[in-house]
Amino acid sequence: MFDVVVDRAILLDGAGTELVTLNAVGTLVWRELDGRRGADDLAADLLDRFVGVTLDELRVDIASFLDELADLGLVVDAPT
Repeated sequence: MFDVVVDRAILLDGAGTELVTLNAVGTLVWRELDGRRGADDLAADLLDRFVGVTLDELRVDIASFLDELADLGLVVDAPT
């Protein structure tokens, strides 16, 4: 379950025990999750929204973010 308040997604884990508030960038990535694209594809699709960030930097950041979400049980089996 999630809601977006003032450009920040607030996520509730599946067990209903932990709230996670994402910053604006995390919220942007969260909204783009579709179950088909992994970090590489998301980075390529979102690169034009960022200034001063390389594709490799964005890919690494998104992969790390997806790993954190997976550790919290908020996403599963994201393709790479």
